[in-house]
Amino acid sequence: MLQPKLIYKGAEAEIYLEEWFGRPAIRKHRTSKPYRIPELDETIRRTRTSHEANMMHEVRRRGVPVPTIQHIDLESSTIIMDFVNGPTLKQELYGLSAHMRRERCSSLGALIGRLHEGGIVHGDLTISNVLSEGGKLFMIDFGLGGFSSEVEDRGIDLLLLYRAMKSTHYAFHAELFNAFMKGYKSIVGPRQGKEMLRKMREIEQRGRYFERG
Repeated sequence: MLQPKLIYKGAEAEIYLEEWFGRPAIRKHRTSKPYRIPELDETIRRTRTSHEANMMHEVRRRGVPVPTIQHIDLESSTIIMDFVNGPTLKQELYGLSAHMRRERCSSLGALIGRLHEGGIVHGDLTISNVLSEGGKLFMIDFGLGGFSSEVEDRGIDLLLLYRAMKSTHYAFHAELFNAFMKGYKSIVGPRQGKEMLRKMREIEQRGRYFERG
């Protein structure tokens, strides 16, 4: 019997590894915030739990792998899903050859291309929110995800990923992002890919302007 083990504690939720009908599973529990009015806190946690479960369902429908949801309990603001037995892409990239790094990032680009073509943005796109099991990538953490075909929202997704690659794998971040864009363009097309890159850089420049101001 696998005893529940806290493996991650974030600002919004706690992640436990435990057993679900004899198999390893992940339980994501949105925790209560004592500074909120209790009724409001319960509504927020229920709504966000329901939203994330719905987003994961829609993402899977668009051909992007996510952990399979086994159970949703809105009363306790909990989602139980399959355990993906592998590291985050952030962790895995450190130990891969240059060729395999490019392969992984190109695969990620194709997945995000499918997501964007399907009218969904992740909202918190980093290489920590991608799991790799035997080379197969799974997207996780769709709490900030949403339905959008706006170029601005897609550009923000790309900028978040670019910054995550740069901050954690600075020595070869350009190589990683170029490989990502290659996979992305294979789905959305060269013209759309170029437009998204232009928008990403525009958003980045805008951010720098406000930082200086």
